[in-house]
Amino acid sequence: MHIKLTRPLYLLVTILLIGSCDQKPDDTYGEVVIVDDVNDTDDNGNADETPDVSSFTGYNQPVEDVNGWELIFEDEFTANLDNWTIWTGGAYNNELQHYQPDNLILKEGVLFIREQRESVTGATTNVDSTQKNFNFTSGRIESNQNFSAGNTSNATKLRFSARILLPEGEGLWPAFWSYGDPWPTQGEFDILEFRGNNTTSYVTNFFYGTTAGVPSTDAGQTSFNVNLTSNITQNWHVFELIWSENTLEILFDNEVVHSFTEANWNVINDMYTKSQRLVLNMAVGGDFFQPNVDPTSIPNEAFTAIDWVRVYKQ
Repeated sequence: MHIKLTRPLYLLVTILLIGSCDQKPDDTYGEVVIVDDVNDTDDNGNADETPDVSSFTGYNQPVEDVNGWELIFEDEFTANLDNWTIWTGGAYNNELQHYQPDNLILKEGVLFIREQRESVTGATTNVDSTQKNFNFTSGRIESNQNFSAGNTSNATKLRFSARILLPEGEGLWPAFWSYGDPWPTQGEFDILEFRGNNTTSYVTNFFYGTTAGVPSTDAGQTSFNVNLTSNITQNWHVFELIWSENTLEILFDNEVVHSFTEANWNVINDMYTKSQRLVLNMAVGGDFFQPNVDPTSIPNEAFTAIDWVRVYKQ
């Protein structure tokens, strides 16, 4: 399916318009790679090629330090990806990557999403039977569980949280976000969208619309650039969203960096009872980069590392 936006957007919009159209993984595109900590090889006997992240420090956030919040979902990525649906399929937003399970690697309690320069023929989908060729591969997962701030028992707020080590490099577009089907009627929260060629800032975006499948949000969208003073690819950081009835709060390393309120974006209350799932992915190139990045400048290989993902209620 080819979707044309009615106004220029450099976001994840077109992905979400067909959010339920992914193909489930099959052996054609490999399987999730699990690295043996003792032999330093993956489950196929190949040498481990993931970076050593043990020397990176940065901010951490033990569960017990999140005072006043109750943990309701957690994945430390120690054994498998059973909490997640793995995408296999092509790119949207004029991106360059093909998502496949082979680019998801579990090692020592860390999930690595690997961007790699390689030629593959993509899988077809139920909306597009034409196979396409790609020169990059990457990974994307979505939580099996859905979350709703207004429909969680004994709670009025939800807190989405992930500890991430970001990559540096042209065309790299890692993201931590949430959405629901049919898009955009359940809303979309882009907690983190990062350009690998701009290492001192990241972008947050929010979307909501009342009509499913409309190629732009008829009810509203808003965004905020989080500008920082240092290169955030040099350390681990915690990226968070607090979702309440009238407010959306963005946190970086446990500090609120921006708040959207019902007063300045009047659809927050409409999204309160909607249901969304979490997404972690790394896109390559695409409309997020203006002008679009030169493919020859993109790294041959890069990794986004995720230490953990958590959801709290209050």
